[in-house]
Amino acid sequence: MSIKDLKNNPSYSLLLVLPHDEMAPFISEQFSGKTMAVRGYLALNFLLVAIILLIATFDIRNEAIDIWSVMKYFGAGSILFFIVLVIIHEGLHGLAYKLVGAPKISFGANWRMFYFYAVADRFVIRRKSFIFIALIPFVVISVLVLAAMFVAPIHWKWLLFGILFIHTTACAGDFAMLGFYERYRNAREMLTYDDVSEKRSYFYLKE
Repeated sequence: MSIKDLKNNPSYSLLLVLPHDEMAPFISEQFSGKTMAVRGYLALNFLLVAIILLIATFDIRNEAIDIWSVMKYFGAGSILFFIVLVIIHEGLHGLAYKLVGAPKISFGANWRMFYFYAVADRFVIRRKSFIFIALIPFVVISVLVLAAMFVAPIHWKWLLFGILFIHTTACAGDFAMLGFYERYRNAREMLTYDDVSEKRSYFYLKE
């Protein structure tokens, strides 16, 4: 469906106009809700912290590594995420956009709030495609990092733990969007498109 067809279709009504520079308050609003997506994401983060603490305690008590090395390599993994994995994360969003047919992908950043995003200029996206786009980086990077942990030496394992933890927390925006879609799960359809020139995303609802 084209944007013109969407706007002229009386079955759809404009639900939200989201400026790209105002993502932070939007994410905060979604996390104040009680959707399964947000609750599951928060539970996953708490579980990950608990697992990291348990494994750290086990490794240190068994003298496989000392606490300072755990902190050093965990911190190095966190820094590595911001240097390398941010690019990979947004690149995976871009690849997912391409896989659903978007012809033109752009990337942006809000340096004041320190968040990044990928958008498909004036390409209308359906609910299932958007969920696929939102989840691809989380799934791909999490699976690859977890798989690498099984073969990595002990010090590299803690570097990978740092990457996994920071990447999981950095997926907050993606899960906030999933929570937003979940709030309107009873609607027949939700369509969205980005306008790069306006730096806005538009969401239309079909009741």
